[in-house]
Amino acid sequence: GIKEEDLARALLLMVTNNIGQVAHLNAKLYNISRIYFIGTFLQHNVISQQRLAYSIDYWSKGEKEAQFLEHEGYFGALGAFLLNQGIEHDDQQYKGNSNDVDHKL
Repeated sequence: GIKEEDLARALLLMVTNNIGQVAHLNAKLYNISRIYFIGTFLQHNVISQQRLAYSIDYWSKGEKEAQFLEHEGYFGALGAFLLNQGIEHDDQQYKGNSNDVDHKL
């Protein structure tokens, strides 16, 4: 029969593939070629790191790349700090030619 660890691995791969597809679609929308993944979920999770890298490569047909940072636990705190500094930014600078992308989605 099916073992519990087989079901757990299948579920992990399914969730990771979905994360990869959503990340790819956002990168496509904002015309970004490198996608950075951070967080403790990936810290020692080689299976998900490999699956995300594969997923991004697959969905983008090799045009985008998944990146994983070594000290990812600190980046959430750094992002929260920078967000609270009141720095103004223009989201339009990241969109590139997003009108074309919006119609293709």
